[in-house]
Amino acid sequence: MNRRDFAKSFAAAGLVPVLPGLPTTAAAPAYTPYMYGLGAHLARATGQCSPDMLMQKLRLAPEAARAMQAQLMRSGIVSAPAATGLATAVQPYMRSTITRSAGSSGVLKTAKRIADEALKERPEDQDDSSAQV
Repeated sequence: MNRRDFAKSFAAAGLVPVLPGLPTTAAAPAYTPYMYGLGAHLARATGQCSPDMLMQKLRLAPEAARAMQAQLMRSGIVSAPAATGLATAVQPYMRSTITRSAGSSGVLKTAKRIADEALKERPEDQDDSSAQV
């Protein structure tokens, strides 16, 4: 290759993005559909979603994490984020249940008392003939 050909190819390479109609390389997607599925699963499993969590757990770039959270919101998987940036899952996998803690001990005692009273009110032995109507 002589000097003139090299200079022409070098100049032409600089004009490629400027010329319309010439195919250029497309930008790679910020995340794959597989990673989007992982993000949806993560949001439903934890019950919440934030760009920081997506960046940490899925190792996404900040722009990709914000784009994924916006897509999750458009799909109806998470709600709109609060002021802190934390969005809640619309249909999480696990609903919160009564757990054994200091606050729920009164609830457990009340439930046990009601069950005991219901058992005391039950007649001891009924004849099968009187139970039939």
